[in-house]
Amino acid sequence: MIILIVLGVLLLLCAGICGGCVYLTQSAVSSGAAWIELSPVMSASMLATQSDQQVIDKLGEPIEITAIPTRIGTGELKPQNEDFQFEMKGPKGTAKVKGSATKDVGTWKVTAITVQTSDGATFNVPPPEATGDVNFDMPEETK
Repeated sequence: MIILIVLGVLLLLCAGICGGCVYLTQSAVSSGAAWIELSPVMSASMLATQSDQQVIDKLGEPIEITAIPTRIGTGELKPQNEDFQFEMKGPKGTAKVKGSATKDVGTWKVTAITVQTSDGATFNVPPPEATGDVNFDMPEETK
C-alpha cells in the first residue's frame, strides 16, 4: 500500500515538472516571436538615436549600443502601443532610450523615442519614417 502511495506521489511530481517545462517553453517561444516582430522598429530607433545631433552632442562619437533592445511589456503584442528600451554610450556619457511603436495595417511604426542621459537630461528624438514589417517566408523547397 505504501509503495502505491509513493508511486502516485512520484507520478504527480513528474506530471507537475513536465507541465511546468511545457509552460516555460511556450512562454519563451512567444517572447522570442514578439522580439522578432518588433526588431525592425527597435533597429530603426537605434539608428535614429545614434545619428541624432542632440544625442551626439551629449554622448560624443562614436555611440555604441550597450544593451540589446528589450520589450517592456509581456504577453501578446499590443498593436495600439508597444514599448521597448535599450542603452547606449559614447565618450562623454551614457543614456537609456525608451521607444514606442504602433501597428497599423500590418506595419509597425515608431511613434516616440525618449532619451535620458546619465547627467539627467531628457529629450525626444524624432521617430524614423516607416520601418516596415518582418515576413519570414519559407523557402520553396521546405513548403
